[in-house]
Amino acid sequence: MKNGYAVLAVGVFALALTACNQKTPAESERDVSKTQQEASKDVADASKKAADEVATAQQKLDAAKAKASADVADANAKATEKINDASNDAAKTERSADKDLADVQSDSFAKEADARYDVAVAKADADYKVAAEKCRALPSGQQSSCKDTADSERDAAKSRAAKARDDAKSSAENMKH
Repeated sequence: MKNGYAVLAVGVFALALTACNQKTPAESERDVSKTQQEASKDVADASKKAADEVATAQQKLDAAKAKASADVADANAKATEKINDASNDAAKTERSADKDLADVQSDSFAKEADARYDVAVAKADADYKVAAEKCRALPSGQQSSCKDTADSERDAAKSRAAKARDDAKSSAENMKH
C-alpha cells in the first residue's frame, strides 16, 4: 500500500513539473512575434550595411573608371605630339588602366559577394531564431526534432550562401587575369 502511494505521488509530481514548463498559447505567440520582429530588424540592419558597402564599392569603381578615362585621354594628347612614341605610351597606359579597372571591378564584385553573403547569413540566423521559438512552443516530445530541422535548414542556407559567395569571388578573381 505504501508503494502504491509513493508511485502515485511521484506520478503527480512529474505531471506537475511538466505542466509548470509549458507556456500558454498567448505567451508562445508573443514570444514568436517578438522574435520575428527582432529577426526582421536583424535582416534590415544587414541589408543596410550591405547596401552601404555596395555603394562604397561602386564609388571606387566610378573613380577608377574616371581615372582610367583620364589616363587614356592624356595618352591620346601625347600621341599627337609624338606619333610613334605616343602610340606606344598610349597602348601601355591603356593596358595599365584596363588592368587597374579590372582589379577594381574584381574587388567591387568580391565585396558585393561578401555583402550578399552577410545578408544571407543574417536572414538564415533570423529565420532560425523564429523557427527555434516556434519549436519551443511545441510539446516537449516534438521540440528536439523541430530544433534539429531548424538547425539543418540554417546550416544549409549558410552553406548555400558561402558557395554563392565563393563562386562569385572566384569569378571576380578571374577578371584580373
